[in-house]
Amino acid sequence: METNAKKVRVLAVDDSKTMLAMMSAYLKGSDFELVATASSGPEALQKYKEHKPEVVLLDVVMSEVTGIETLEQILSADTAACVVMLSSLGTEATVQDCLKKGAKSFVQKPVQKDGILSTLKSVCQEAGVPL
Repeated sequence: METNAKKVRVLAVDDSKTMLAMMSAYLKGSDFELVATASSGPEALQKYKEHKPEVVLLDVVMSEVTGIETLEQILSADTAACVVMLSSLGTEATVQDCLKKGAKSFVQKPVQKDGILSTLKSVCQEAGVPL
């Protein structure tokens, strides 16, 4: 019965508790396991180091430290990190900035379950993370 026991470990970072709950619900029953959540950049960096997830879902707009600054901090701690940025401010400039700084993908909010799962699978395949 255990065909694919190992799930891809995900850290979700968003200052919205509603968004974190939605991500948790979307990942349930999929090839992905939400191992931790964080609501700020500093907390995200600490949880990243603690849980070593294969993928990070990271909101661009957060108080204190922005998602783009957090992206840079995660990548300076681990250059191989797979980070997918999320934002309702999906202007071309924001998307390009995130990708140029090392994000693997960008998802426009509001996020749909099929869209986020498809993006996660594609990012994992490109990064060689087994599904």
